[in-house]
Amino acid sequence: MDVAFEAAKQIVNKELDESTHKQYVDDFIEHAGDESMAGIAAKSYSDALFALAQEEQKLDTFKADVCMMDEQLKAYPDFMRVLTHPKIHKEEKKQTLASVFGSEVDHMVLNFAKLLIDKSRFQSFHDITREFVKQYNKVNNIEVAHVRTAKKLDAAEIKRLKSMLEEKLSKTVELHIQEDPDLLAGLRIKINDMVLDNTARSRMDNLKQLAQSEPVQES
Repeated sequence: MDVAFEAAKQIVNKELDESTHKQYVDDFIEHAGDESMAGIAAKSYSDALFALAQEEQKLDTFKADVCMMDEQLKAYPDFMRVLTHPKIHKEEKKQTLASVFGSEVDHMVLNFAKLLIDKSRFQSFHDITREFVKQYNKVNNIEVAHVRTAKKLDAAEIKRLKSMLEEKLSKTVELHIQEDPDLLAGLRIKINDMVLDNTARSRMDNLKQLAQSEPVQES
């Protein structure tokens, strides 16, 4: 038994009377767990779109379309604000959406986006896209590696890095590469919770910590 946990639980239980519990419940219902519930809703919509993509055998098409839309919406935040603004009529939003993406994406993806507007859920489009890509990568045995590099990698270096990671992970690896001069030299790679770091910045920081931790000897 965790003594500290039990002690904390007793204190909390003592403070939480019935009226306080009711206040917690009322608050949750009123705000619907805002952030956590939004995440659940995004997962539900993503699951529905993914199931449709599988049924229509259009996983690659749907993935390319939602990612393209997501990139455009991130690149033009004012457009995203128009599509989520509560004062703009939903029909006008859907017409605007169709005029921009109608000839660029599969009609079912466009209809899905219109459904999000009808349900006042379009603000979750980024989260829905992220969940869809996660499912797509899982089904296709793809691992995403976020690579930060002090200097631009040439084509040969990228190919070698990708081959090395795929051999180690036994998966197809998708590289997301970002230049970061602050690293000074080398690479920092993040795959889920795993971090591989051989940058000069990291080595300097480690040496600095080591120097600070060593006791100063008096002469």
